[in-house]
Amino acid sequence: MRLLKKLVLSLAIIGLTTACREQNTPIEPSRDVVDPNATVKVTGMFEGANREAVSGTAKIVQKDGKYSLVFDNFNSVNGPNLHVYLSNETSPKNFLDLGLLKSVSGTQVYELKETAEAPQYKYALIYCQQYSKLFGSALLK
Repeated sequence: MRLLKKLVLSLAIIGLTTACREQNTPIEPSRDVVDPNATVKVTGMFEGANREAVSGTAKIVQKDGKYSLVFDNFNSVNGPNLHVYLSNETSPKNFLDLGLLKSVSGTQVYELKETAEAPQYKYALIYCQQYSKLFGSALLK
């Protein structure tokens, strides 16, 4: 009986960890255009988390009093319901949800509607909202 419980628990854990690999984020590279006159406020390099591969640069830029989060040379493994967050920690507790990840690769621009709060966030996160799993983070400084 104990062996059966261990087997069921193991299969459940495997199912949860692999479920986030379902691919529903667009794979066509994003081709957003970054305003060359925007001022870079903070920048950081993405690092994968939980054995997920995420790379590229994240930066917050400002133009005419408005802030945007920009990904350059961005690449990520695919997954379901991947969101872009700004957060003060790598486990999103106090965060700003910028919406679904536009693509698993390419230059991406996310406009920040709550511009007064933009400079306070320390991390850009790629987060699987459906399974509460961090895919990658960039420390912004």
